[in-house]
Amino acid sequence: MSPRILITGSTGYIGGSVLAAITTAHPEYSVTAILRKVSQRYVDEYPRVKIIIGDYDSAEILAKAASESDIVIHAGDSDHKGAMESLLAGLGRRTTPSFLIHLSGTACISDVYSGEYGVLNPRVWSDVDDIAELAALPDDRIHRHVDKLVWAAAETHGAHIHTAIMCPPDIYGKGHGPGITQSFMVPFFYDAVLAHKSAFYIASGENTRSLVHIEDVMSMYVHVVEEAVTSLETGNVRDEYWGKNGFYFNSSSELVWKDAAAATGIFMASLGLIPSAEPKECSVEEAQSMLGGSGLSLYMFGSNSRSRADRGTKLFGWKPTRPTFMELLEADLLAHHADKQRNIVVALEGLRESNSA
Repeated sequence: MSPRILITGSTGYIGGSVLAAITTAHPEYSVTAILRKVSQRYVDEYPRVKIIIGDYDSAEILAKAASESDIVIHAGDSDHKGAMESLLAGLGRRTTPSFLIHLSGTACISDVYSGEYGVLNPRVWSDVDDIAELAALPDDRIHRHVDKLVWAAAETHGAHIHTAIMCPPDIYGKGHGPGITQSFMVPFFYDAVLAHKSAFYIASGENTRSLVHIEDVMSMYVHVVEEAVTSLETGNVRDEYWGKNGFYFNSSSELVWKDAAAATGIFMASLGLIPSAEPKECSVEEAQSMLGGSGLSLYMFGSNSRSRADRGTKLFGWKPTRPTFMELLEADLLAHHADKQRNIVVALEGLRESNSA
């Protein structure tokens, strides 16, 4: 059979890479993407992908598209409650089994709520051993308000709507989609270091975060989608993959944040972007005020978020194969630096044209 797959977020870093992975591994699949607008690059790279114009607030467009799909890969805005409600409503209209694969993230297990920053937390979460606790996380956790909808759908419609939550940690490496190809984490730290005029860590800098290369995330998605397709073909849905068990960490390694700060300092100082390569201790108050004062810096640079991909490893032998974060850190930093330089050139050219008009 040729399964009908709907994907959201396919111009983003993760969603675009997932689209590339699925269409490359299985060109026979029938894929539809929901896009706010269509670029020529997208059409050129994915001529066989059907496009529906809409956004995360287009409730009926999302619901109708989901109702016509066997598998929905929601790889867009993880925190848009309305979009998830619309997709689930559409799947609820179907009379045949369907699969929902939702993108979340390990912010849900971060200890940023503890009030202690920059210190090691020994807790490492397992997507097998800790599955009951993951399903019952407090409502104030990041991503929780949408993840709860997915867990609830698994309980209420488990015989009809089979769900999986994909939960990657911080991701690095060059993306493969038609839109954004850089991760959030490395550019965010680059910009924070530039604004702070120094690489930095909070308190002792011993907080530790799980990591994964984008291509290892892609391989995890391919496995889970293939399991959904097999279930559709055979009529046999294996409970260990879906519903109350359907939660997948994608972690491949760990990093002590002080080590990342030290390596970033060396690289950015070598380009003359900061006066010294030596990272500095940063206070909680300083971190809180960075980049608009959203508090995101405390989560990104001061908290622990540690996870273990036991489910994928045990079910289908998922094994990360890509280079480590530290091996690729300089390349990721250089890519963001080059983008910023290009943006400056474009802005200057636009200013010259405006002044000469």
